[in-house]
Amino acid sequence: MYKVLIVKITSIDRSIINEITNHLSQLGFHVDVLNQIEHINISYFDWQRSQYDAEKILEYLSSKFDKFPYDAIIAIGDIDAYARGLNFVFGLSTRKFGTVFLVRLKNDFYKKKCNFELFIERVKKEVTHELGHTLGLGHCSNPTCVMRFSNSITEVDNKSAFFCEECRLKLNINYKS
Repeated sequence: MYKVLIVKITSIDRSIINEITNHLSQLGFHVDVLNQIEHINISYFDWQRSQYDAEKILEYLSSKFDKFPYDAIIAIGDIDAYARGLNFVFGLSTRKFGTVFLVRLKNDFYKKKCNFELFIERVKKEVTHELGHTLGLGHCSNPTCVMRFSNSITEVDNKSAFFCEECRLKLNINYKS
């Protein structure tokens, strides 16, 4: 069983964290949550873009948490972020370390009516997607697999929150019923 640590880089409502941990547990992962907020350095913020640099956040996480005894460490923040060559990212990962950024997963970002259930589904999908990357999975061509690449919120909405059979077998995990 893979051990996963969730790290909050901003204040995150407990109900969101509970939804994430319940979902990942259902997928067969052991999940712990770091109780305190791991504040990131303001120097990671690009004032011209009004976004955080996701690559700098990942570098910080890997230096701070490298020795922690987890297979994957996922940082979650209610911020907007980008990576080199991209306008934005929902998340970014390397081996063992991943990030998920919540701002663009909310309907109000797109000037649509708030929908908490839809937001939670998107968060579960993106956390699961980045977790897959931290464990070595690449993008999947299966249109419903959580590992399908998402370049828009519509693409996030169109995939499921679960690994397809092929990706699940690569990870060697069994879903709990």
